[in-house]
Amino acid sequence: MPALRSPIRSSRGLVALAAALLLGMFAPGIAHAAPPANDDFDAATAITALPFTAEQNTTEATKAADDPYWCQSYDVRGTVWYRYTATRNVILRATSAGSDRDMILAAHTGLRGELRGVDGACSTGTRYPMTFRVTAGTTYYFMISGYDSPGGALKFSLDEVAPAANDNFAAAQPVAALPFTATPDLSVASFEADEPESSCVYDEQTPSVWYSYTATGDAMSLVPSATGESAAVTVYAGSDITTLRQVACGRDNTWPPAVFRTTPGTTYHLRITATPRNYQQVSFSITEAPAFTPYMIVSPNQPTVFGEAVFQTGSYGSIDGEITASWDFGDGTTAPATKDAVRHQYKTDGTYQVTMRATSADGRTATKTGSVTVETHDVGITKFSVPTSARAGQSKPITVQLANTRYPEKATVTLYRSDGSSWTQVGTSALEVPAHPTHKVQVPFSHTFTPQDAVVGKVSFRAVVSLQYPRQDARPADNEVISIATTVRPAATSAVAN
Repeated sequence: MPALRSPIRSSRGLVALAAALLLGMFAPGIAHAAPPANDDFDAATAITALPFTAEQNTTEATKAADDPYWCQSYDVRGTVWYRYTATRNVILRATSAGSDRDMILAAHTGLRGELRGVDGACSTGTRYPMTFRVTAGTTYYFMISGYDSPGGALKFSLDEVAPAANDNFAAAQPVAALPFTATPDLSVASFEADEPESSCVYDEQTPSVWYSYTATGDAMSLVPSATGESAAVTVYAGSDITTLRQVACGRDNTWPPAVFRTTPGTTYHLRITATPRNYQQVSFSITEAPAFTPYMIVSPNQPTVFGEAVFQTGSYGSIDGEITASWDFGDGTTAPATKDAVRHQYKTDGTYQVTMRATSADGRTATKTGSVTVETHDVGITKFSVPTSARAGQSKPITVQLANTRYPEKATVTLYRSDGSSWTQVGTSALEVPAHPTHKVQVPFSHTFTPQDAVVGKVSFRAVVSLQYPRQDARPADNEVISIATTVRPAATSAVAN
């Protein structure tokens, strides 16, 4: 066990240590760390000219109780301050690129204790510059801090940046060739008075940039796309910003994407909008629409002359929209263009070449031809003979009569009996049923009645005929028959059976 120190000796040691520290504070030639000169809001470094760049060590920076925190949610432990009074209405861009770690930049206006964050003037990393608009005569205060630890080597830069060259409708950037892609900087864009509304933009005063495309050659379908936070592209026709009419629009991650059909010689104006976040890149593209590839749907898959076939069109293309189609059924009849499904009944069996001429919502066309085979199979039960009465223990014949006038068939006849609550299979017969205009096929069965049948007092029979798969009967209503009940009595007690 270690020896305990004397309280007197410990007290003397503390006194000696305090004296040594006090002496060190006044000893010449010894350097001590101190907060940066611009550690406090009231001592913010003045920026007198642009461009401006400063480098400093912010390791010893401290945090004042009234330092604002709107730009970040972290526990900031140290801040430094800069201030700049705008001499004109311009766009400024601030960055901490070149620092040894991510820094938080935030710009404010107002008085100490009443500072207000500037819209868009919040950056949370060296990779994300802070771009915002300033008003001449207003002083802007820049607070720079680390995250949950004091800052390190800071590099702070501030400069003016020019507005987007295609910020206004009149300065729209021409799209000379397709496909076209661009990455517009919406942080240097603005909202122009009289900009038209868009059904894809929630805040109509969102900053925007403009592009224009003049259609040449033949008409074609184009797909404009914009990606980024709340990014949207809206296509307009018209020559003046006050008379533009919307042609198409689409938003980032929406389905389906925008598509529009061009008219040769027409100039289209495309407005790109997005939430003005400094850290969100926007991409814009315009490409020619892919080939239109609709498909034909026919139901049922085995149409017959006894019912109507339903024809409709579909497509896997996300931009195709609602499709219009006209039909040639291959038997001399047609149906005009419609967006709805159409019905047609063939008069005779055969294989028909059906032609579908389809048009997508944006005007692309395609013609598809497919074979439709009409084949009518019809085997029916024309007679079902069962005994009118029987005794328990007796075996009596049951006959199912089939008619078939169309094709030779492989059929299966199944016989069921009912005990009053459910059907039980009692026999099955598979056979060839030839096609004949008048001949009938007899399918014989036999059933032995049981004492339980006699207890119930009567038995019903059900006959069902089915065709060999994949053939389907065109008129299933005559494929099933239920008999009149057979009366069943107990077994005879005499030697003579009734």
